[in-house]
Amino acid sequence: MYVSELFRRGIVLPLDEVAEASVRAYVVSETTSVRYLKIPSEELFETLWRLGLFREINARCGTLLDDYEEEMVEPARLGAILLAIDSVAKSGVARQPSVVNFLGQMRALVQEASDLSRPLLFVL
Repeated sequence: MYVSELFRRGIVLPLDEVAEASVRAYVVSETTSVRYLKIPSEELFETLWRLGLFREINARCGTLLDDYEEEMVEPARLGAILLAIDSVAKSGVARQPSVVNFLGQMRALVQEASDLSRPLLFVL
């Protein structure tokens, strides 16, 4: 099945080489070895959008994270995502508990991807 069918509105970390190949081909199954951070609600997605999280990642990584798009971010750019998360988190506008919680989970996922030298796939 296509990545966007299984992992809509979230971030996918392939955990091994087979999973990475599947994710890069945009064809996965429920048994593909990934860690998936779902954006749990449309309201949270819209809040993250208004806070400029995806705009900040795009500016730092040269990506085009956009609504209804899928974008792979290579391991070399993961440090820039951490800086983007920290920038948004420290801006003072990210005070809602759901936002703070999600940014913390996202930061942990990005750090894990960096530790594993694996890309992240954003499915927005």
